Amino acid sequence: MSSKTVAVMGGAFDPVHRDHVYVAELCLKKGFCDEVWFMPSPDRWDKIINASPEHRFKMLEMATGHEPRFILSDLEIEQGDYRGTYIFLKSLREKFPDINFRLLTGADSYETMPQWRDPLHFYGTEFNGEQLMKEFEIIVFARAGSPILDPAEHKAKGYAGMFWLGPKEGFVGRFSSTEIRRSLLKNRGVCPEGLLPEIYRYILDNNLYGA
Repeated sequence: MSSKTVAVMGGAFDPVHRDHVYVAELCLKKGFCDEVWFMPSPDRWDKIINASPEHRFKMLEMATGHEPRFILSDLEIEQGDYRGTYIFLKSLREKFPDINFRLLTGADSYETMPQWRDPLHFYGTEFNGEQLMKEFEIIVFARAGSPILDPAEHKAKGYAGMFWLGPKEGFVGRFSSTEIRRSLLKNRGVCPEGLLPEIYRYILDNNLYGA
């Protein structure tokens, strides 16, 4: 029997912003998990990451230090080659067999999840996103432009459970790391909406996301 339930929130966090923190707080408030583990990703084959893992990790430390149930981990960074979410979740389950892991992800990512795969097999057909959804429960939060999801419909497809965080549940996703980086390029003298002031100062002090 699992000793606790952990929501795993992966991503680039390039940079971390208020929505990342708020959705994690909401997961705890709703009882969807006992802890949220923030797992910044290493350099990836599928997207450009602007800040180094060290800077992204430090910004996450600053953004999550107020909540003892937020756990910041470098396990995915330390694994070396980026292997995708399913392989990583399986490795967590093997390392911590007494923990029930749930994936915390955005509705935009949910739409592409069946096509997720191990990057080492990028040119093959070894998709593992559906296997992930069969083996692991997921917590999905609303994103602008993405449809509202139905947990019952998800489970009817033979998948493990889904927990939904949308406007009715108190979450409206407003911010994106991409838009924050664009705002910094346009006007570095103003803290972009959605960025914590201490993170903004860190970005300026370390000359991140500059033109």
